[in-house]
Amino acid sequence: MELPAPITRAQDRLSTLLGCAPERRVELVRAMLVRNIEEATSYWLQLGVSVGIATLGLVVGSSAVIIGAMLVAPLMGPILALGMGLATGAPFLVLRAASRVLLSVGIAVGGSALVTRFLPYLELNAEIAARTSPTLLDLITAAFCAMAGVYAAMRPGSDTATTAAGTSIGISLVPPLCVVGYGVGTASRDVAAGAGLLFVTNLVAIVLIATLFFTLAGFYRASIVAIEREELDRGGRGIATRFLASRLARTFGSRRGALLRLLMPFALLAGVYFPLRSGLEEVAWQVGARSAVRAAITAIASPIVETRTRVERGQIEVVAVIVGSAADASEAKAALERQLRDVVRTPARVEMMAVPDAATFAGLEAELRTPVPVAAPPAPEATQAERVARARADVARLVSERWPASAAGAPLTIELETVGAVPTLRVLHLGPPLGLAAVETLVRSLEGEIGAVPRLVDDAVFPTVLERGKDDLRFVSDLTRHLGMVAASDVNVCVTVPRGPRAARTRAFDAAVQGLLEGLDAMTRREGEEWRVELTEGECPAPVPAGEPPGAAPKAPAPTKPPPSGG
Repeated sequence: MELPAPITRAQDRLSTLLGCAPERRVELVRAMLVRNIEEATSYWLQLGVSVGIATLGLVVGSSAVIIGAMLVAPLMGPILALGMGLATGAPFLVLRAASRVLLSVGIAVGGSALVTRFLPYLELNAEIAARTSPTLLDLITAAFCAMAGVYAAMRPGSDTATTAAGTSIGISLVPPLCVVGYGVGTASRDVAAGAGLLFVTNLVAIVLIATLFFTLAGFYRASIVAIEREELDRGGRGIATRFLASRLARTFGSRRGALLRLLMPFALLAGVYFPLRSGLEEVAWQVGARSAVRAAITAIASPIVETRTRVERGQIEVVAVIVGSAADASEAKAALERQLRDVVRTPARVEMMAVPDAATFAGLEAELRTPVPVAAPPAPEATQAERVARARADVARLVSERWPASAAGAPLTIELETVGAVPTLRVLHLGPPLGLAAVETLVRSLEGEIGAVPRLVDDAVFPTVLERGKDDLRFVSDLTRHLGMVAASDVNVCVTVPRGPRAARTRAFDAAVQGLLEGLDAMTRREGEEWRVELTEGECPAPVPAGEPPGAAPKAPAPTKPPPSGG
C-alpha cells in the first residue's frame, strides 16, 4: 500500500536524523539477516564468557565485575533484530532472532545454574536481591535505554561506541538471567521468578521501542524479499524452518498483518505491566509505611529507649521500649496502633515494653549481658585449623602495622570473620572513630595483601571516661555498651565509687551500676564524689580532684608573700 508523499518524506527525514540515510535501510536489514560461521562463533563465545563473568560477579557481590559482563554480553543484537523483523514483516528474520534469543536464554540460565552448583558457598547478597523485585520504573528505564540501543544500531561506526556501551550497562540482560540460574541452582523459586520478570521487562522494552522506531523510520519500505529468500535457501535450511517461515509470511502478508506485527510487542507489554505495577505499589507502600511508623513513634510522649521496625509485604511490626509504667506502655501501644491504622490502613503488630527508670534498665541490661552457653562447633582438622589460625594472625599483624594508633588509639582486639563473600575485619580500640576517609585508606592498603577488599568494622570505645551527670539513662546506656565491647579484652576498668550517705532512690541506682560491674576481672576501685568510670590499657591514673576535668595537671601551691620588714 502506497503511503502519501508527506508521510514518506517524514519517514525519510526521521531516518536521516537518526543517522541512517534512506538508501542504507536495505543494507542495515541485510546486516541483520545475513549470518556466517564466524559471526555465530563470536556470538556464542561472547555469551558464554559474559554468563561466567556475570554469575561469579553476582555471587561475590562485585558491581565492577557485573558491569564487565554487561559490556561483553551480545544479547542486545538478536533482540533488536526481532524488532526489525516485526517492523519490516520479515518472517525469516523474526524466526531467526526469536530462536536465537530463546536459545541464549536457555544457555544463560543453564550455565549459571551449573556454575552455582559447583561454588563452595552461596549467599543472597545485595547484587542478587536487587534483581528480584522489578517495578514499572525498571520498564521505563529499559525503554530509554532501548532508544539509545536503536540509535546505536542505526548509526554503525566508532562514533556510537560510547552509546552502545552505556546502553549495555543501562539495560541489564545477562545478569538477570544469571540470577534466574542462581535461583534454579539454589532451588529458590522467588529469586528465579523475580529475576525472570526483570529480564522479560527489559526484553519487552527493547522489542517495543525497536519495532516502533524502525516502523516510524520507514524500514518496512525496504525491499528485502530477495535477500530473505537467498538467506533462506543458503545452507540448506530444514523443512521445519521453511514451513514456519511460509506460514508466518502468509500471516504478515494478510490484510491485517501489519497491525498484527505492531500489536505483538504491546501484547507482551500488557503481560508484564500488571505485575510491575503491583511491585511499584508495594515499594511505595513500604516507603510510606516506614515514614508513618517513624512519625507515630516520634509522637509518643514517653521517652523511648529502643525501637525495632519491620515493614514488608503488607505487614508492619514494631517493638519499642519506653521509660514509664505498664499503664504508659499500654497507652502508647494503643495510640501507636490507632495512628498506624488511620494512616497506613493496615493492622500493625505492636509490642511495647516499659522500664520505670534508669536503674531498672541497667538491671535488665546486666541480665542480658550474661552469656548463654552454646554448643561448641565440631573441631576442624588440625591442618585446616593451623592454616586458618596462621591466616588470622597474618591479617592481625598487617592491621596492627598500618593502624593509625596516634590518632585512634592502639588496637585492643582484631577479629577476622570470613563468613560470606566479603571478609570482615572488626577492630576494637580505645579512642575516637577513624572516619570514612581513614577507613577507606586502610582498606585499600590491605586489599593487595589479603587478596580481597575487606569490610572494616570500627569498634571505637569513645569517650573512654564516663561520668554520671544529669542523665542517668545515658550514663547506664553508655556504660553497658562500653563494658560489652571491652569484656573480652585486656582493658583495665578504673571505677570511682561515690562515698558517704546516699538517698534511697540514688542507692537503687548505685546497686544497679554495681550489678553491671560485677564479674569484671581487670577493675580498680576507689572512692570519690560521684560515679566515674575510665577505661585504660595500663594502670589507673591518679584520682582527679573534684571540680577538675579528667587529665588536668595538679595545681601548684599559691606563692606566699614575705612578711613586711619592721620599721
